[in-house]
Amino acid sequence: MQFIITLILLWLVLPSPARASYVTGAEQLKAVGASFSWPEVRSRSLKIVVEYQQHGEWKQANLGSGFLISPDGLFVTAYHVMVYCLHNQKAHSRFSETVDCSVSNPRVRYKAQNGDHEYEIQILSHLREEDSTNGKKHHTPDEIIKHRDFVIGRLKAGPQTRFSHWQLRDFEQGKISLSNPRADFELKPLLPPKKVFIVGYPREGEFKIAHGFLNLTDENHRGYFAADYKVYDARYLENAGIEPDTKWGIGVANHMSGGVVVDAFGHPVGVVVNGNQNTAGILSIENILETFFSRKRESESQPQVILTPTKTPLYLKRTPH
Repeated sequence: MQFIITLILLWLVLPSPARASYVTGAEQLKAVGASFSWPEVRSRSLKIVVEYQQHGEWKQANLGSGFLISPDGLFVTAYHVMVYCLHNQKAHSRFSETVDCSVSNPRVRYKAQNGDHEYEIQILSHLREEDSTNGKKHHTPDEIIKHRDFVIGRLKAGPQTRFSHWQLRDFEQGKISLSNPRADFELKPLLPPKKVFIVGYPREGEFKIAHGFLNLTDENHRGYFAADYKVYDARYLENAGIEPDTKWGIGVANHMSGGVVVDAFGHPVGVVVNGNQNTAGILSIENILETFFSRKRESESQPQVILTPTKTPLYLKRTPH
């Protein structure tokens, strides 16, 4: 138990060099091209916190971010945000099996804050630590793409509770190779660059939105980077309707990990799992969905998400027995 608390405290005191150009309010969000509103973003976002006992007193600290993907409280966050909860599960991959992060340990309790409400947390699906982060806090771009640093969780709420959530777009199956998720790759320019908004709760706990362009990807669609590199010809940018002097790279502050990355239309592109003052590392939403969901119903009781515009349901995979 003391080992877990020590890990928490070490994580919390790590310095955050990141600084970002944030959207500061509803009017600015609209001005930079978002088709969604400030209240909509807040209602679909989560601040992941941990409560822990120190010298007999309960303390609370921000660990990261998350985002809702279904009306019954399914959410996505980064594996490394939930690493203390999953400490005893790290050698196993589990699908649609509950790990209750709010009550499993009497001295460490995870909670998710959504607006003015606070909920206990269950993790439903996760991979082994080796597949998710390999036990490391810092990763090279190569490691970011080759690891699947994400989990599916659920807020514990009454059966009548319904949550505002991001609409997931339908996608082509098979682009993510689950049989070879660590295949070698070369980063290449994303054509065209994609305008995105990164949503989360930095260390100080205030809700923020960073914005910019994703400009690098891998050929297997596992992830993207918003990096401070000029990879486009000026003429190409002009033809794409993008200013040639566009500033590349998006700064992501510590504890925005697990937050959603959405396009200008409000569709999730992925989850942010790594960043610094001028680079953001993102794992694609297709990577998450292909890993944990199936288009085939395996149980009447499985929670599901609905893809737009096809209205296609996805069902949580189950651990094979």
